[in-house]
Amino acid sequence: MEFVLFVIAFALAVAVNATAAAVRHEHRRVRSVAANHHGGQFSPYELAYLSGGPLRVVNTALGLLARGGAVRVSRGGQVSLVVGALPSPEPIEQAVLDALRARGNSCPAGELRRTVADGQAMSGLRYRLLGMGLLVPDGSLAGAGRLLNRLLLLTVFAAVFEVGAVLSVSDWGFFGVAAVVIGTVAWMSGLVSYLRQKQALRGVLSKAGHDVLGSARKVHVRGARPATPDLAFAVGVPVALYGLGELGDPGLEEELKRGQAQGSAGCAGGSCGGGSSSSGDASYGGGGDFGSGGWGSGGGDSGGGDSGGGSSCGGGCGGGCGGCGGG
Repeated sequence: MEFVLFVIAFALAVAVNATAAAVRHEHRRVRSVAANHHGGQFSPYELAYLSGGPLRVVNTALGLLARGGAVRVSRGGQVSLVVGALPSPEPIEQAVLDALRARGNSCPAGELRRTVADGQAMSGLRYRLLGMGLLVPDGSLAGAGRLLNRLLLLTVFAAVFEVGAVLSVSDWGFFGVAAVVIGTVAWMSGLVSYLRQKQALRGVLSKAGHDVLGSARKVHVRGARPATPDLAFAVGVPVALYGLGELGDPGLEEELKRGQAQGSAGCAGGSCGGGSSSSGDASYGGGGDFGSGGWGSGGGDSGGGDSGGGSSCGGGCGGGCGGCGGG
């Protein structure tokens, strides 16, 4: 009996380790998608998407537009269009300006984030990064996900087997002890591998995307203040890479954060529907602006989990917003 348990435990251990290795291999294969870019300088919005996803992109645009005088951010995170603001050549910035005009020239920052993150300009930015091989195409990690589910199943089976082996062993000789030890190692190593790979598979950046982000962070060190009148370089790139803490304007940073918090609070009960595409999370190179974790460093603007680009629908969008969830 003990020998049979030993053989089963050994087979489970081999299956668990082989499946974990297969997940890692498939993960590396997909992330090694060939890059289709030839170096050069990346825009703040390309870096923002790689670093924090749509939420970081919109925050970068809001920061640049506010510092450039095209919009004004008042108490509570209310964003207003400044009279005489010129059109922007940047599609994301123009999307922010258009969204404000469509809402009577004033709207909470949370509503702007959701609207722009779900808009065509953001989709265009994402497709451009996909075309350069910096993001992993949708569905390409499905195979790794199926292997991960198989690993979880084997891990659970190994844990159940280990409990059964402990209850079944009557002669604690070599084979009995070895069966219990191997079964324990199998399910513990399987669980560790499962948790690690589950987190890793959330990432949407390819290896080339991580390399671009890492190179940019070596050039633009966190906390450095470039002495240049070029806002895109002096403000846009630092905010894109590290979050709103790099705005260089504590008052503006605080109001944008407060606007984000109010926007997410309004959607806490799910009354606003989706908005998931505007969430910045650990899927990207530095997490969302209001979270941390993920590949690489950079973190977020504040300690809490990312609240996404939720709108202020729960408490009403205010007089200038013109209703909730508008596109």
